[in-house]
Amino acid sequence: MLRFCVYQDGTPAKSLDLTGAHLLGNERVPLRGEIRFENGEVVCETRARGAAALAMLWPVRGAGAGGTLMLETTRLVERSEPYNLHIELARGQLMRIIQKREDWGLFDYPEGAAVYKQIDLARDHLVAAMTADDALAATKHADASIAAGLKAAEATAALHADVFIKRREPTGPFAKRPFGCRILPAHCTEAALTRAADAFDFVTLPCDWAVTQPQSGKFDLADLERCAALVKAKKLPVMAGPLLSFDDPALPDYVRRKNTTFDSFRDAAAKHLKHVITSLASHVTAWEVVRGLHAHNAMRFNFEQLVDLSRLAATVARQCAPRSAVILGVAMPWGEYYAADPQTIPPVLYAEMAVQSGISFDAFGLEIWFGAGADPGSGRRFVRDMMQVSSMLDRFGAMGKPVHITAAGVPSGGEVGAGCWRGSWSAISQAAWAKEFYRIALSKPFVETICWRHLIDRPDSSSGVVCADLSPKPAFDAIQTLRGEISAGA
Repeated sequence: MLRFCVYQDGTPAKSLDLTGAHLLGNERVPLRGEIRFENGEVVCETRARGAAALAMLWPVRGAGAGGTLMLETTRLVERSEPYNLHIELARGQLMRIIQKREDWGLFDYPEGAAVYKQIDLARDHLVAAMTADDALAATKHADASIAAGLKAAEATAALHADVFIKRREPTGPFAKRPFGCRILPAHCTEAALTRAADAFDFVTLPCDWAVTQPQSGKFDLADLERCAALVKAKKLPVMAGPLLSFDDPALPDYVRRKNTTFDSFRDAAAKHLKHVITSLASHVTAWEVVRGLHAHNAMRFNFEQLVDLSRLAATVARQCAPRSAVILGVAMPWGEYYAADPQTIPPVLYAEMAVQSGISFDAFGLEIWFGAGADPGSGRRFVRDMMQVSSMLDRFGAMGKPVHITAAGVPSGGEVGAGCWRGSWSAISQAAWAKEFYRIALSKPFVETICWRHLIDRPDSSSGVVCADLSPKPAFDAIQTLRGEISAGA
């Protein structure tokens, strides 16, 4: 059992929101366990032996670095007396900064002087917290260390991006069309595509099975074919997918029946994949054949069956559209869902198995969006800082496959249940997030494209970069400006 003391305004906390809290083991793989708050303490009971870390949404106060983000302690061993949660979160933050600074070799860059001072400030506050005589002083210094550490983490990630994006620019290694956006068929009009073409190079069209084949044996691709033709007329490439996803809205009712066996599901999926890919092959340049099978296991298939479905989807795409790229999509890359559902697969393990098992695919597709998850069954994506984002990209880039960011985005207001970044969400903070995220992603030599999750706002989500009346938000302008800079340097 792990116990953590929590303080609010100098006294033991009387309540604490544990939304999204989970335990982490080796390699930051989520662990199943029970987390509760009682008597001013967070109590964690893990079902696994060994040290564990606690990850939870934590409010951070500080000029230029505020927000509510998912922070982690270091891995800790059980002991009789409780840990101070504030100190352990500060320690975890600083350890992560030191590790990535060493990984990235960011020590002697003149432009990094201010960053190095910020790291030293976070360290000094942590030392003061660890040597304080009482809990009140310790907590005060620890909170200051967390705020300074968050600012240092994001500044370190930005410094790394600036250094490496300059290394990419002289040789022009950026993809010819790196910026994309996802457009729902209901939003796919001549006017919307004209607006999209101002800032984006390609369009992604969703291909939910429940929409393309709502009844067994009856396909309905008229809307998708209309959209694909419109996009093609604008001379914009089309990416399509995911073709196979276990999100609740994506699966038709007839395959969700209790008596559906794996073999019957596999046969139905093969027919669906073959028909859709064959019908749209002349329009589509890249297929995201699956996404999130590891995370949303609505059919309760086992590990081998999920890998088999991934192989099936990639194989059908290769056969029906040999000239198109095949992308394997990974959802919720931090894998917090695994702590609650043992019939899922940690995202990194799924990706590693996809490579090792010989599935024929060209690249990974990675979701990096944060918000409350307006889509039923899709789950919340808890906000992480830019160093955590950069580190996650590195983790997938190390697998030897190119990476496409198939769904990037944050809301421009309203959504708070999954955290927030640099204050509450607004059109301004959305634009700032987009600018920093795109620069970080583009600095990675293995990242080929970035697709914003929604071009246009929906009634239940403000994550679009264009309002419902097609007026652009500041994030749209930021992406358009960055696209111009990249094109000029290519």
